[in-house]
Amino acid sequence: MCRVLSVKKSSYFSWTQIDHSQKEQSTHENYRLIETAFFNLKENAGTRGIKGYLLHENDVRMSRRKIGKIMEILGLEVKTLKRFKKQRTAPINDPRIMPNILNRNFEVTYPNQVWAGDITEIKTQQGKLYLAAYIDLYSRRVVGFATAPHMRSELTELALQRALWSRKPPKGLMVHTDQGSQFISDSYRKLLKVWGLKQSMSQRGNCWDNAVIESFFKTFKIETIYQHSQMIEMLEMKWLVDEFIGYYNHDRPHSFNEYLSPVKFEKIRLDQVNKIESDLGTK
Repeated sequence: MCRVLSVKKSSYFSWTQIDHSQKEQSTHENYRLIETAFFNLKENAGTRGIKGYLLHENDVRMSRRKIGKIMEILGLEVKTLKRFKKQRTAPINDPRIMPNILNRNFEVTYPNQVWAGDITEIKTQQGKLYLAAYIDLYSRRVVGFATAPHMRSELTELALQRALWSRKPPKGLMVHTDQGSQFISDSYRKLLKVWGLKQSMSQRGNCWDNAVIESFFKTFKIETIYQHSQMIEMLEMKWLVDEFIGYYNHDRPHSFNEYLSPVKFEKIRLDQVNKIESDLGTK
């Protein structure tokens, strides 16, 4: 038989030793795991995200190549990208524009060291809705956000106040934004001063200086807004914002956090610090 089929005897005997029913069962289990991960991640995670999800949620190690092949077999396709607009900036010679202290140093060593904030525009059936948000660069967690049908400074102030009330950061926290007119208003600057916060601003027209918050807004729009073929109502959009940010903070794997969600990343790091302090007898 081996001669007729041009198969080596060693290969044939190895094949006969395989438990094909067990192999088939393992294959079906891999299919189930990847399909479950894909839909739990709202059809927006590629092979990197799914690999991290399987490792942290199921303690399963699988190569991106294998995941990609299974996704292709199952017909699982990641949703696509679209672009978005930016808001107005302050006059170029405005003395209230602050220097770029952050200078693209997006990796920090502890929570509440640097927050990045911005505003983005969302179109709805009733008109434009604006989302202001602040992200802690330590874990990429959204620490405060607010929505409104206007983009006045009250919107950015409310989002920042919610972050401050929630996190209660120490004085000296750096808050980095672009040069939007909302971020140089007297009331906004007063809020920063009351809490003892340092202000940093991107260079004019340079989105890379605030890449973390830009990336978050892009992710939000790709995974939420652009999945609808038509504009939706403003009230529903507000609900979608709340839902997505809850999912983003608590469940969505983030590549920066070794594919842990921001909340899980912060908890694990805090537990590690507490254990070290306990072992050293300092706590």
